[in-house]
Formats: sequence, C-alpha cells, structure tokens
Amino acid sequence: MPFESISRQRFDAFQPPHLILQRLTVEQVEWFTNTVGNIIGTIAGKVDNGWSYAVLKGDRNGNYRVCTLGGDTFSLRAARSRFLLDMEAAEKAEEELARLERRKTVANPRP
Repeated sequence: MPFESISRQRFDAFQPPHLILQRLTVEQVEWFTNTVGNIIGTIAGKVDNGWSYAVLKGDRNGNYRVCTLGGDTFSLRAARSRFLLDMEAAEKAEEELARLERRKTVANPRP
C-alpha cells in the first residue's frame, strides 16, 4: 500500500484546511499521506462516539480540499480500512486524471 502513517506535525505541515477538519468535531488520532504528498487524510473520533475520516487532495498550488468524508463507524479498525480504501480511490483518480491530461497534451500540442 502506498500510504504511510505520519505524525500530526507532519500532517499539519501540508497546511490542510482546518476549518473543514474541525467539522469532524472530535479529536484527530491518525494521519496519513501517500508517497507523493498530494493525497493526505486523517481519522478522528473516540471509542464511545464512533469514528470519522477525511481524505484531502492537493492541487498544483499546494492547497488541499476535502474529496471524501466518511463517518458513523463504531470501530477504529473498520474506519481505518474504509479510509485507506478511499485514499487509494482518490490516488487512482488523480493518476487517471494525470494520464488523460498527458494524452490531451500529446493530441493537441501548442504551436
């Protein structure tokens, strides 16, 4: 799997939009990134209240936007599994978009 668990400090270095992440309304407990650093995410929650997560994608300017929010999971393990699947889906979508952009550039070269 191309994702690694990272520290809160490393996650914050990506400068994700904290106002959106605060909507999770509970404490963030795990943070992840892909090897490129354009897909990041966090899992938040408490044992008695359930678990939520957010997957964010970075643009070319280094700004991150939420692409997936998940919640209502009563097991951290289940939340982590769903979260990693959503991170993988986000990464595959980014790879496909990049492939299509390259194809478009080759088909329509600039003069």
